[in-house]
Amino acid sequence: MNIHQYDLLVKFSTLRKPFVYFILGGPGSGKGTQCELLSKNLKYVHLSAGQLLRNAIKNNSEHKSTIENCINNGGIVPSHVTINLLDKAIFEDISSDTFLIDGFPRNYENMENWIALMDNKINFKSVIHILCSRTTMIQRITERSKTSGRSDDNIQTLEKRFIRYQNDTYKIIEHYRNKNQLIEINGDNSIEIVQREILESLNQLNNK
Repeated sequence: MNIHQYDLLVKFSTLRKPFVYFILGGPGSGKGTQCELLSKNLKYVHLSAGQLLRNAIKNNSEHKSTIENCINNGGIVPSHVTINLLDKAIFEDISSDTFLIDGFPRNYENMENWIALMDNKINFKSVIHILCSRTTMIQRITERSKTSGRSDDNIQTLEKRFIRYQNDTYKIIEHYRNKNQLIEINGDNSIEIVQREILESLNQLNNK
């Protein structure tokens, strides 16, 4: 990319206010799978907060050790680190005006920092909350662990992630419920049914 192209990209980025959805759900609820399908069906860009963090580790980011310790202990990466990665990913990708952020915010402090840093830069649409039973999530993570190669796909870390999810996500869900920006879907159903229900909900939302 030459200097002229870079300047045009920067100018274009400052004029854009992309649409953003948060996709929330417990570990193994199917967030990633549903985002991939939505990306194909609606041409939205899927951004996995977890994958961006894992890429930062792989690429020896300056925050590598902090991210690694948080992930391996089922903890939450500092808000400014994750938001910086998401911000960069959104405004460097001009293939779509709509982004699905999978797995963020993880707690209320994440959400508050996102609002403070990003609210004036994007158009927030809704939270899609995939509700899933503990039994289903354990079964899915156990199966995924056979091939994923992820360091956090184990029962010990999973238990910590369950507790954190239950304790930290409730306030976020209630915040967006009170703002009428919440879509809740039964994630225990098949992949196809969950996807159909999400598409129907998005269609209703966007036709209001």
